[in-house]
Amino acid sequence: MFETVKNLFLYGKDFCEDTVENIRETVVTAVDCAKLHYRIVSKRNELNALYALLGKDLLSGAESENAGAREAEINKLCERITKKEEILNGLLDQYRIVCGKVICADCGRFMSDKYVFCPYCGNRKRGDVAEPVSDLDESELEDIREIEYM
Repeated sequence: MFETVKNLFLYGKDFCEDTVENIRETVVTAVDCAKLHYRIVSKRNELNALYALLGKDLLSGAESENAGAREAEINKLCERITKKEEILNGLLDQYRIVCGKVICADCGRFMSDKYVFCPYCGNRKRGDVAEPVSDLDESELEDIREIEYM
């Protein structure tokens, strides 16, 4: 009898420890996903502001007499846009890896990699949408979490 109670207690202890560890991993992943999502939204807003500035510069450059100086400014702005787009694409890849989500090729919203149809626009997931990487070990996940924020 004592041995049975002891085994039940040990089983309950192991079950509780496993449950706590699963909850911890879920919370850490949710926090990582939220941070990445915030950074993605922030970078998209920065890109939109740069595109608006580029449009304004192009419009005012067409009316300007000093076209050479305007062209140099526009080229610098295009370089900034390119760098921001690279950062954004890197963040999107990280989000896909950490959160197990893909981007709908039609509407651009995040959806679970398990869906065949986008829950937002209803279109079928295309084959050219990148599949999420699921074979990451803990050290690779730590590397992703420790990315220095730009």
